[in-house]
Amino acid sequence: MALDQESLQKFRAEVLARRNLPTLPPVLARVLALVDAQETNARQLVEVIERDQALTGKILRLANSAFFGQSRRVATIPRAILLLGFSSVRSLTLGIKVWDALAAGVAPARLEELWQHAVAVALAAKVLATRLLEGDPDEAFTAGLLHDVGRPLMAARLREAYWRALDQANGQPLDAVERATFGVDHAEVGGWLLEAWNLPPPIVEAARLHHSDAATEGVSWLLAVGNRLVNATDLASGTMRPEAAAVIATVANRGITAELWEAVIPELASARSLGSARGA
Repeated sequence: MALDQESLQKFRAEVLARRNLPTLPPVLARVLALVDAQETNARQLVEVIERDQALTGKILRLANSAFFGQSRRVATIPRAILLLGFSSVRSLTLGIKVWDALAAGVAPARLEELWQHAVAVALAAKVLATRLLEGDPDEAFTAGLLHDVGRPLMAARLREAYWRALDQANGQPLDAVERATFGVDHAEVGGWLLEAWNLPPPIVEAARLHHSDAATEGVSWLLAVGNRLVNATDLASGTMRPEAAAVIATVANRGITAELWEAVIPELASARSLGSARGA
């Protein structure tokens, strides 16, 4: 069911013009405006979050998850911002609302799997940025949360044919299966969406390149490497699969060694609780 060139161009034009997309929730529209604004303060973010009771609950559950390691319970949004930082809370808010906006028509089990993977990659990118002193850790975290948003968007367009193709992939790379079957992959489609929503260019570019060898520096590179390593790691047991060695061989000269990744893996274990918190 490959899309011909005319259909692809029409699909891209619709996304960039925000036509035939899920309705943008008012809260998400406001968060996107805050991300795009040159000057945004914590009070504005608190007002946006607290108007959405479900979002408030999700943010507080995430703030109290193992990854953020707070010794005292986080009970309010202002305290979450104080303890976790403005950028982290804004990123979590953005990630939750984007995925909520794209959830229609996606089976809950598939959506949960997608979200948990997004969180794991976001954590990996943030930790790698922090340890390597490369790129902006908060930007890397945001890019990680959003890097796979093209998948539910493709599913909305292609319906069951999309999931059927992926279920029959037989271990082939996801992006390669998408391109061979439909003529475009989720990284490219996700880039269209984030561009249409006026996300910062580094985040758009990182999402677009997260399966590409063209990601060679900064947040784009960190996200691409983090995604490959997460895919090559069993987070439940904390063990690297054999294919992780091949990834590390290509990046060890830039500081991402097996020893470093082994030290990062325990920090990713909380992705499972973070993931569950989204839909709670």
